[in-house]
Formats: sequence, C-alpha cells, structure tokens
Amino acid sequence: MNTEEKNEEIDINEVAITLEVDSEVIAKVRSGEITHILWDINEDNQNLILETIDGNLVLVTDETPTAFHGCYLYNNGEFPYAIKNSLSFLALSSGDGDCVTRIIDVETTPGTRFNYQGAGKPIVEDADGDSCIWEVKFEVVPMPAEAKIYLMRWNPSISSFKEKDFEECVENMVHGMFRMNWSIYEWEEARRGDMFLMMRVGDDKAGIVFSGQFISDPYPSDDWAGSTKRRMYVDMVCTNPVEPGEKPRLSVEKLQNAIPEVDWSKGHSGALLSEEVVTKVEELLEEE
Repeated sequence: MNTEEKNEEIDINEVAITLEVDSEVIAKVRSGEITHILWDINEDNQNLILETIDGNLVLVTDETPTAFHGCYLYNNGEFPYAIKNSLSFLALSSGDGDCVTRIIDVETTPGTRFNYQGAGKPIVEDADGDSCIWEVKFEVVPMPAEAKIYLMRWNPSISSFKEKDFEECVENMVHGMFRMNWSIYEWEEARRGDMFLMMRVGDDKAGIVFSGQFISDPYPSDDWAGSTKRRMYVDMVCTNPVEPGEKPRLSVEKLQNAIPEVDWSKGHSGALLSEEVVTKVEELLEEE
C-alpha cells in the first residue's frame, strides 16, 4: 500500500499536522536515528496549530531538539491536551520528499509556572500562577511509502502471551495502543515501520484480533518457548484490538473462504503477505 492510498483512507488532513523539515531529518526519522520531533513554531505554522486546539495556547520554542514548549492553563498539574484527540500523525515535508509518521507516545513535563498576561507580554514566574511552560515530546515511527504487511500468529494455549496478558494490554492502552514484542519467522526483509495483522488461532475466537506497526528492525533474543535456540523478534505497537473475550469481526472462517490460497489457521508467526492477499484482506475489513 503506498502513502497516497493510505492517506486517502485515513484522511490525513483530519489526523495530522504537516511540518516543514530538512530532507536529512526525514532520512534520519526513517532510519531510526531520530525518534522524537522538534516542533519549530513560527509565524507560518502558528495559525495552523492554533486552529487545531481547544483553548488559548501560545507556543514558543527552545533549542532542545526533542521538545516544544507551550504556555497554557496550569490545569492542576495535568497537561491539558491542547492538540485535538484525533491527532495521530505528524506529516514531515521537505523539498525533496514527504514522510508521514505515526505518533506512538507523548511525554509532558510541567516547567515554569506563571500568570498569563497576554500574547507577547513578559513571563513573571509565580508558583501559584494559572499558566505553565510545558515540555512536550512526540515519539514517532515512520509510515513507509510501500509498507510490507506481515501475518503474525497467536495461539493462547501454547504462547507465553496468555489471554490474561491480552486483557491487561487492552485495559492499559495509552493513546489507543499498547506495546509488545513478538517472534517473526520471515524476518530478513522486515524493517521498522512495516505493518502487521495478528491472527489468533487454535480456538473458537480465531481471526484477526488486532493490527499495528513494527517499531524496531528484527533482532535476536532467547526463545520464548524456553529452548536453547535463538529467535528473531520485533518490537511493535498494537492498535484496533477486539474486545477481550469477543469473537473478531474478521474470523478465520471468513478469511479461509475468501482467500483460500492462504492457510490462515496454521503456519509460522511472521509470514510476509503478498500484495494481492493484502488487497483482499483490506476489502474484507472494509466490508466489516
């Protein structure tokens, strides 16, 4: 799936803000050298940002390469999320190309407390002030122009990841996602940013139970099953989970009937899906 098709599906204008960056920044984001984005506020993009928030926010920047600062109501020590809840992506743009990145974490830290006196007015520190300079960091992972999609498999009866673990992950999701690592069999071409579908197998709830994105390249580690051999793993963020205990909307029976060329219920975890199969799966998901 290319970026243009993906952008049309998610309506990028509704869930992302576009930032102008140097081309080398995009290259480093794609390579993983840069994982947090500096939001450089200026006259050109300030109005865009002000249009996407609920409330009165004055933004300033410092030279920290992983943070931007905001002046906002103090909100009793809790960061009042100024960015609309639907903001899920930062779109990076340069003269040489574009890169859409998924926001996978947001860190906020309160800084200087003061009373807000209006735009352009000096900041006078006040420990009981109604406003605060907040430090906010966005952790991102790139959405590849042509992402590969892998089929991961989960059998709760034999996996080290049990039903109760899935329930805890869903219950404790942050920003609509949870993190984990998983073994991957066809790892040679897998890269940070690739996508996956998690297929539950082995019981009456078999089907696609969540999806997501790799946030690391494959790496070796000990066998989850306890043998002496080494396995390859990927770290990933998981989104759109089914409700624990419920049957998935896209069951293994529907997949097997619609796409019989794939044995959905058996096989290794981490099988690379062909473009033809991915297209058929997406059509089924749209129907559901």
